[in-house]
Amino acid sequence: MRLGKVYVNCSYVVNLDNHEMVDDAKICLYEDLMNAIKYDQLMKWIDIESEDELSKNRLSEDDIPPFLLEQEE
Repeated sequence: MRLGKVYVNCSYVVNLDNHEMVDDAKICLYEDLMNAIKYDQLMKWIDIESEDELSKNRLSEDDIPPFLLEQEE
């Protein structure tokens, strides 16, 4: 048996120590989700990832979107 996950792929890497960035990311996720539903694009966000791929994913500061980094300046 091969395990994996099916998921809605919409996320932002954030600095958890920056609460404003976290709140901004939550708002962006909500807006993105509402737009995906409104324009019937949610199926494009659904991905599949195998157990092997899951263990390879590591986050870095480079993964934080530029628009969220603007809050730190």
